[in-house]
Amino acid sequence: MSKYIVAVDEIRVHWVPVLAPTPEAAQREAERIVAADRKVWFDHTEPLVVGDAQTEAEWDAEQEAIDRRSGGHQATPRARHQKPTPAPKFTAPRTDHHGDDTPCPPNHKHTSSGKPLVAECPGRAYSKAVCTCREWSIKSPGKGYVDDERRRHLRTAHA
Repeated sequence: MSKYIVAVDEIRVHWVPVLAPTPEAAQREAERIVAADRKVWFDHTEPLVVGDAQTEAEWDAEQEAIDRRSGGHQATPRARHQKPTPAPKFTAPRTDHHGDDTPCPPNHKHTSSGKPLVAECPGRAYSKAVCTCREWSIKSPGKGYVDDERRRHLRTAHA
């Protein structure tokens, strides 16, 4: 299994490192990742273009050629040198709750429908998220829905 780097979008702002047996398989996997995570990670209105898969050596050689042509300016980010993103100013952690409104501890595991997998847990009745901005909250039986809305709020209201 080889490591490939796949550029995502025409201006090569985003890239996806992928482990795959062939460049073609790496491109398919990058397309799958982008399609699955588009609404969460990529804030674009135009469709994203998934580029050709390259080995790390090919990627580095291309980046060096771009650096030489541009005189060292406007170089695209490299996979190994990604800067950590700063911590968000606001957070909206999700908490799960039992039917009697008591918090369900994180170590209580459930099925996707909320049925408990731990004997002492009565089950997850709902999930809730409250933003530290104190102007937004959500409560729903679906934890996935709460997570999606929580991410949307943080991305739009506090971007």
